[in-house]
Amino acid sequence: MRMKILVLMICCFFLVVPDIHAVSKRKLNDRIERANNYLEDVIEIPDTRIPTALLRKSHGVVIIRQYKAGFIFGIKGGKGVALKRDKKTGKWSAPSFVTSAEGSAGFQAGLQSIDTILLIMNKRGLESLLKAKCKLGLDASVAVGPYGRDAEAKIGPDTAFLVYATANGLFAGLSVEGGVLTQDNGANEKFYGKDEVTIKEIFNNEVTVPDEAKELIELLEKYCKETE
Repeated sequence: MRMKILVLMICCFFLVVPDIHAVSKRKLNDRIERANNYLEDVIEIPDTRIPTALLRKSHGVVIIRQYKAGFIFGIKGGKGVALKRDKKTGKWSAPSFVTSAEGSAGFQAGLQSIDTILLIMNKRGLESLLKAKCKLGLDASVAVGPYGRDAEAKIGPDTAFLVYATANGLFAGLSVEGGVLTQDNGANEKFYGKDEVTIKEIFNNEVTVPDEAKELIELLEKYCKETE
């Protein structure tokens, strides 16, 4: 059993470190499509619906899939996309690719896949995401996202990120974790066909938006127009 968990943790480790070889455009398209499908799922299903009022209030969103494995000590890593919302125009930027990594301590065993949406709720949260590495809980505060019509009233004024997550697979235990979001520069360069493209350039719409990203942007704009 321990050997099986060790193998799972090694596999998970390779999700945390950057790709050694250039990622293919097809895999990046798949990453965007996965984000699009998950966003649609959590908005359309009543039990997991993110309040659209919070989406309209947000400065941006991160949609990421992570894989977590552990036995006593755990490791979690994943890949996803981040988009900025212009507070003046309400328009969404093109997606910037990101990776995540977390270590955890405490009694735990198993393997779990976790789909997560982080709503960026203030300027500090957005600025922390522009860093090479954003340490969740240290660079910016994190809270579990509320549900319901009065969700806005449940948010603290200093909350930078609201987290909405669903898990598939098996995992057991109580853990204490600190997460890191990292810019996936290689993926951005591949997707936009531009050397050394930065997340700031992408968020400021200084890149041409590929057709593969337009459906996700349109979906975010659609949900921002909806009422509860």
